[in-house]
Amino acid sequence: MRNEAGSAGLGDEDASLLKELQTVMRQVDPVPARVREAAKASFTWRTVDAELAELAFDSLVDQQELATVRGSAEPRLLSFTAPGLTVEVEVAASGARRRLIGQLVPPGAAEVKVRHPGGTVTVEADEFGCFVVPELEAGPVRLQCRVQRPQPVAPFVTDWVSI
Repeated sequence: MRNEAGSAGLGDEDASLLKELQTVMRQVDPVPARVREAAKASFTWRTVDAELAELAFDSLVDQQELATVRGSAEPRLLSFTAPGLTVEVEVAASGARRRLIGQLVPPGAAEVKVRHPGGTVTVEADEFGCFVVPELEAGPVRLQCRVQRPQPVAPFVTDWVSI
């Protein structure tokens, strides 16, 4: 259980003293910038076993080529490519909310994790490689996928893209 100062198992005086000590330590002995950079860089190792799927097409960026075909109210189309796999994603906007409809090519069952600032949403792609993420907040997202059938493909992760 936490008290008002946010410290587990400490009385108010102890928690206040601890908070004051933390403030002093940040001023006297701050975390070196190189340590912060190393800590941030360590996050890249979380997906070291995954291939990077590159953004191959983004209708928002490539809109000039499609200007005569698409209207401004059309869903956004994204295509990511990794060795042996392509992921096509349609992003439909409704206010500040987004809906993702995706398909893996070649098709196959898979676990798809969508990472976003609010956490992670995990959905299953069916045997046709189709998946839906019904509701996300607008903002940066990253897809992580583990293809299970018909044959396993190396896991992949996309770059962050703002939707």
